[in-house]
Amino acid sequence: MERKFKKPVSWLGGRDLVTSLKSIISSTLNGEKQDSRDWMFAETISIKHCSHDEQKPYWFDYIADTGDGMSAVYNVAYLCMSDLWLKSEVPGKEQISLSPAEGYDLQLPRGEFLFVGGDTAYHVADVASLKERFQAPFNWAYVDISAATGKKVEQRPIFGIPANHDYYDALDGFNRQFCEPISQNLQAQVREQEDLQDPQLGLYGFKRMQRSSYVALELPFEWKLWGFDAQNGKMDKRQQAFFVSTFCEDRVTSGELFDEQKQADVQEALQAAIPGKLIVATPEPSTVFGKRAAEDAPMTKSFERLGLEPGFLYDGKLSSNKCRLDISGDTHHYARYWGNKNESSELGNYASVVAGGGGAFLHPSHTDVGEIKKQRVYPEESDSHREATQRILNPWNILTGGYVGLIGAIVALVTYFAVTIPQSTSSLFRYCLDNLPALDADQYFLERIRQALFTADTNSYFEFSYGFDLIYIILFIAFLFGWKKMSVPGLSKVKYSDSQDEWERYRTVFIVPISLWIIPLLFLVLWPRESSPASFQASWLIGLFAIAALQIIDLSRSYSDVLSDRSKIRHQTGWDSFPLWVLNVMGIVCISFGFLHYGVYKASVMSFDLLAIILWSLVIAGFTLFPFFDTDKLGIAKTNSAKFLAIGFWHALLQISIPVCLALYASLTEWLIICTVTIAFTLAAGYLFTNTHLIKNFSPEVQKKIGNSMLMAWVVIGMAVFFAATRGEPVPVDGGRLLMALLSGGIFSCIWLGWYFAVSLAFNCHNGEAGGGARSERYRHIIRFKLTENTLTGYVIGIDTPMTDLKTQAPKFRLVDVFTLQAKNK
Repeated sequence: MERKFKKPVSWLGGRDLVTSLKSIISSTLNGEKQDSRDWMFAETISIKHCSHDEQKPYWFDYIADTGDGMSAVYNVAYLCMSDLWLKSEVPGKEQISLSPAEGYDLQLPRGEFLFVGGDTAYHVADVASLKERFQAPFNWAYVDISAATGKKVEQRPIFGIPANHDYYDALDGFNRQFCEPISQNLQAQVREQEDLQDPQLGLYGFKRMQRSSYVALELPFEWKLWGFDAQNGKMDKRQQAFFVSTFCEDRVTSGELFDEQKQADVQEALQAAIPGKLIVATPEPSTVFGKRAAEDAPMTKSFERLGLEPGFLYDGKLSSNKCRLDISGDTHHYARYWGNKNESSELGNYASVVAGGGGAFLHPSHTDVGEIKKQRVYPEESDSHREATQRILNPWNILTGGYVGLIGAIVALVTYFAVTIPQSTSSLFRYCLDNLPALDADQYFLERIRQALFTADTNSYFEFSYGFDLIYIILFIAFLFGWKKMSVPGLSKVKYSDSQDEWERYRTVFIVPISLWIIPLLFLVLWPRESSPASFQASWLIGLFAIAALQIIDLSRSYSDVLSDRSKIRHQTGWDSFPLWVLNVMGIVCISFGFLHYGVYKASVMSFDLLAIILWSLVIAGFTLFPFFDTDKLGIAKTNSAKFLAIGFWHALLQISIPVCLALYASLTEWLIICTVTIAFTLAAGYLFTNTHLIKNFSPEVQKKIGNSMLMAWVVIGMAVFFAATRGEPVPVDGGRLLMALLSGGIFSCIWLGWYFAVSLAFNCHNGEAGGGARSERYRHIIRFKLTENTLTGYVIGIDTPMTDLKTQAPKFRLVDVFTLQAKNK
């Protein structure tokens, strides 16, 4: 059967992402209320040596962030089911062989179990995605290894924990993939074939043993492995009780674990009893991009509630009688913080490792906040910069990575149409541009559209008597935005309060200021005015009132959530529901007032105006503020805020103006030349700014210089394209011009987005978006761990370039890192 290796999923608004939006939105809105873990009853699983030789080192494998690019997953799977041989433990290329050979004397036996650290498939880890992007590559690897060695691959246990992409399917796919089958097969020799037909998802070469989404493993030499199901760092009480019961059961059975009055004593007891040799697998890293977790972060609190010292807060310092590895995926590259030798030349007892290279797109590894030094990273910073920059400055990669080209084409078409056809929008541009083209006399169809969008509005720009309306609604929107941030946390703080007076006071403070905004609205209703607003101004006002209505509905939902939580332990009165009635009525009034008071023009005019307003607002505001949505892991230094605002606005300006100017003024020949030259310069920039001599000694200072140089080059290219596009005479509007606008938008949206990501990445921003746009399948890895009585050693095996047939092709694996943690002797 022919194998079809699919490329990584499209992250820039592609079909895969669009079809998954329903699940993603549902999980985002209802995730906290629909806790899939509540029914689970975990059990500690004891794992022994397969060989029953208790003195031998014990081996296991770790991967995370898997089912994406299928060739990458195939290579990862091949490693997970193979013995490996090394020349030496010195990291480097050509150190690894898949079979014993001369010089390759150090054997790394296949892991006695495989641990998967979350995000098993993308975009959503549902059954279909898991079958196609996780199960199929693993099974192909199983078949190829069996054919190459002539031996059947032995079944080993597989364990996993979920991350956000697993939760988008409410853990249904995860449970089918990792939880113990409902029925056991009677014929062990055909178990693999029968298991694949089970409604749960089996893998050749692996067997499932766990019964919950979190897991505790007892390993040889008294090592423990805890796998947390704690997305966003939050751990439920049932899971907390389970892990504590594995080492301090009396605190659970007595009820003291959740007794607020005894927390100080409980924490002291837990810290004293915590296992001395421990591996903690989490869905998200505690330390990433050179940035440690915050002291008040949910993950930090979860660690502390279990009695785990947050060594990642204290420069990797851990009590001398403890030894711990914190490991996670989520970020798709390898990075190690601490571990190996410390200042006294002794082996360290703590490391925090990011190991998300199981198959998903590459997160660039050269992004660094600079709070903590990385001990090892893969790919190297220079390789990461080269791979990401060259790929995102290739417009074809952006075009095939999603619907960016289509979205850009639609924006350009609507904008060109708005500039040339409808009276309400074209008059805005004719006010500042006196050389706009006229409609071609032969364009009967376009003339009919122009007539349909014609209005007798004599004030095409702004009716000053409606200026107060605009000021009112803008202030109201700003108030609603700020009031939610101020009032809802206060309500949440007192929702369980024993004092009814305190609750009522906060409830009143919450609703009264919102209600007072109805007074100026009544004034607008009763204010007699002789003139109507300008048509485009009316559309703006309708849109703003609709935004205010949505904000009010969102406030109502937030209050409803608080009220729902309070009703679990407090009696709900009629007055508690009163704010909901007020908010719902205000929302209806707002949106009704907007349409009824300002909707005085033809539906065709106002509909198109609203469409143009929405598109332009999304592009301008979205791209300008886009960097500030990327603050979760990296953050943007306050000193860089103005720079990122300028970069975002420049990007938005280019996305809107260039395609329209080309359609307005460029001849077909000029259009072809401008497009070709711009693409050529963009491709050349990808190689120029990744030149070996330029990045030979890659460092944050070099990266910053490259970022400034790329920004200057982008500005020069953008200005050159703008002047080249506007130097001609206006070309009459016809169907060909509309098509040119459409094509220009598709082409240049991919060009400018690539530049935007490349420049932002050089300034440590948009790491995830840049990686998703690059869609690189290179630089994947697994970690093979060796446990002894007093040591934990991790061998990081890298895959520089994935192959699609490892039976016949020489693999390009490398030894990336070797680190050892030392446990204290008894």
